[in-house]
Amino acid sequence: MLPERFRRGIAFVTVKNRRLMVALSHPGLKMELNYNQELLKSLLSSLIAAREECRFMEADEVVVFLSRYHRPSDEEASPTDPRYSELAEGIFRVTTENEALRESLERIRDAIRRNREPKES
Repeated sequence: MLPERFRRGIAFVTVKNRRLMVALSHPGLKMELNYNQELLKSLLSSLIAAREECRFMEADEVVVFLSRYHRPSDEEASPTDPRYSELAEGIFRVTTENEALRESLERIRDAIRRNREPKES
């Protein structure tokens, strides 16, 4: 019932003392889920209404926190997820006299161009 981006970031969920505790595996989702607590409460109410066996999940409060104990499995996304397409084109002139700076800028330009190449899946 949750959007995919939320489902992938949740390490585990538990209910304790009528508190729904949502442990996240990614710090970027904590703020977003804090702002969307009403969505979580609404989904939880819908789930409880639809399935009697979920009644134990009734909660008055939602607590969102970052889990220190979450270990990503091998099949989870790589550290580069989410993937974004390269917007830069790598078209710029390197006009510096400094050789170290010139090499760094050329490496950056080459990396940008490699990132723009289509990836094989």
